[in-house]
Amino acid sequence: MDIYIDESGDLGCGPKASEYFVIAGLIVRDRLPIHRCFKKIRRNQLKKSMKKIPEFKYNNTNADIKRRVFQCLATCDLDIVFAVIRKKQVDSYLREKNQTIYNDLAASLMDTILSDYPLSGPVNCYIDKSLYGIHRDNFNDYLIDKIMDRRTIRPDREMISIVHVDSAQEPCIQAADFVAGAVHKRYRENDVQHYRLIERKTTIELDYFEGRKK
Repeated sequence: MDIYIDESGDLGCGPKASEYFVIAGLIVRDRLPIHRCFKKIRRNQLKKSMKKIPEFKYNNTNADIKRRVFQCLATCDLDIVFAVIRKKQVDSYLREKNQTIYNDLAASLMDTILSDYPLSGPVNCYIDKSLYGIHRDNFNDYLIDKIMDRRTIRPDREMISIVHVDSAQEPCIQAADFVAGAVHKRYRENDVQHYRLIERKTTIELDYFEGRKK
């Protein structure tokens, strides 16, 4: 199982901080169509001056590119999973512990995936290497330990690997960024224009602390 994860929003609590924080993942069964999506858009839809941009990001592409990305992802062999947290509901003692919040949210999402999907082989979780300034080794150990602690039927620890990759080189991470952006916009602005294009692909929806799980 290959899972690609990215996020949208921030974990700050200042006056300009976002109200929501989203971690989204793609469970990808075939990477090639996603790679082709971005390659085709880069080749056919971008102006010559923009063809050398290092990577596609939800927050810096125009509406037409966003629409084409989501239309393409809707045809790919993948599932969408996400977790969203309302920061105003986070306990005050945790509000300055950004890493703890991020780690726990990621662990909850991964644990739910492993509970809902049958395990038939290794689980590879790919994360943007610059994701929220995480300390990689600590994050990897924490995530795997939490998953192992929460599960009644525990997989071998060696079955789970956390891989930190350069998002500019991995279109599946870029796709996860678009999904996270669409989910965040759905909550932040009640705007489902982009999310509705991929909604049928969503298999896990963790909404904290509303108590909802799809």
